Amino acid sequence: MALADDVTNAMRVLEMLAPHPEGRRVSEVADRLGINKAIAHRLLAALVNSGYVDQDPRTSTYFATHSLGALGLRQLSASGVGTWAQRALDSVAAECEELVRLAVATNDSLQWIAKAQGSNSSLRLDPVMGQDVVPHATASGKAWLATLSPERIDAILDREGQLSATPRSPLDRASLLVELDEVRHRGYATTLEEMDLGINAVAAPIYGAGRGAEATGTISIAGPSVRMTRAQMADFSPLLLTAAAEIARSWPTYAYLVADEELSA
Repeated sequence: MALADDVTNAMRVLEMLAPHPEGRRVSEVADRLGINKAIAHRLLAALVNSGYVDQDPRTSTYFATHSLGALGLRQLSASGVGTWAQRALDSVAAECEELVRLAVATNDSLQWIAKAQGSNSSLRLDPVMGQDVVPHATASGKAWLATLSPERIDAILDREGQLSATPRSPLDRASLLVELDEVRHRGYATTLEEMDLGINAVAAPIYGAGRGAEATGTISIAGPSVRMTRAQMADFSPLLLTAAAEIARSWPTYAYLVADEELSA
C-alpha cells in the first residue's frame, strides 16, 4: 500500500473512531475501509504507537484517546475561532436566549466547534463541542446539504445509511431532497424533534467562500420545542441570516491571515 493510501486510511480510522467511545473491532475497521484485516491491524497499531488510539484489553476494541481531542482543541484555539466568530454567536444568543452553535464543514462532514448559551431558563441545552453533525436530521446539516451538488449529497447520504434518527426524522431520501429544495428557497433550515425528541432548531448556511460555492459552515439556534415553535423559528431566521453574513465576511480574511502566518513561520 502506498504511503498516501496509508495516511488517508489512518485519518479515516480516526474519523471512524472519534464518535464511538465504545470502540470498534479490527474487522469493523477493515470492512468500512474496504481493506483486509492485516492492513487494518497495522494501521491501528501505528495509531496506538502514536498515542491517538488505544485498545481495550477486555473487548479487543480500539478507541480514540483524549490525545485526538486535545489536538483538535489546540487547532481550534490556534485558529482564533474565539475572535472571528464568538462575538456574533454571543450577540445572537443574547437576543434569542437559546443555544447558538457554529459548525464548520470539512470534506464530507460538518462539526460543531463553538457555541454561546443565551438561555436564562431551567430548560437548557449544553452539547459537547466537537461533535459531528448528523446531516439529514439536524437544521445545521440540512442548511449545509442544501448548498451542495446533487452528487455530493448522494455520496454523503450513502455513507450515512438509514436516515431516521427519531420517529420525526425524514424516512426516505426523496422527502429529504424535497425539503432541501425548500431550504434553498427560503435560505434557512429547520428541524422539529428530528434529532432529539423535544428539541427544535433553525440554521442558516455560512458562505465563507462566496455565494456561488458550498457553505463553509452553519450557524444555528436550538431549544426546547415548547419555546422553539415554528413561528418562533421563523422570527429568528432574519437574526440568523444576518449573523451568517457577518461571519462569512470575516471568514476569507481569517483564512488568508492564517495562510500568511504559516508561510512566514
